[in-house]
Amino acid sequence: MEKTKLSWYTMIVTFLAGIGSFGLIALLGSSIDSNGILHEPFFLSPMGYFFLLISLISGLIHLYQRNH
Repeated sequence: MEKTKLSWYTMIVTFLAGIGSFGLIALLGSSIDSNGILHEPFFLSPMGYFFLLISLISGLIHLYQRNH
């Protein structure tokens, strides 16, 4: 029972972190300074996809453990 709770909490936390990463990308935006250099929070994009992937894997583990 504890393993299913852990995978459930992991799924929720990583899903919210992934959505939060994409929300921050939209909130912060990107800009070009006077020298023509692009400033954007690029590191948040792969982190968001990583968190969503971990959330998906954790959700599948949760479903598997719940059914067996």
